[in-house]
Amino acid sequence: MLIDIWTVDPSRRDELVAGIISRVQNIAMTQPGFVFAQIYQSVDHSVVLLGVSMRTVKERQHLMDSAEAHRSLRELRTIAESHSHLFELVESFGTPSSADLTSS
Repeated sequence: MLIDIWTVDPSRRDELVAGIISRVQNIAMTQPGFVFAQIYQSVDHSVVLLGVSMRTVKERQHLMDSAEAHRSLRELRTIAESHSHLFELVESFGTPSSADLTSS
């Protein structure tokens, strides 16, 4: 899973989230192997977290290496500072429903 944490001035949070949503819809979701993406924000709106899950490491790497993804990251970095990390699942407890994910 790719976890991208964005530190943003709260006054530009809406602009950042709109940019992330657009790029997920137009780039990530069109890639082979796309599973899901989720966007979270801190309660003070100064941090936005994007999680993107792809079916395989190869498909995730293809997305990350694409010119579209690089261009998008450069554009979003004019709004906020990015801290991207790749994570692998160590353990999972329970299976959240979609309602659980949106009500947290």
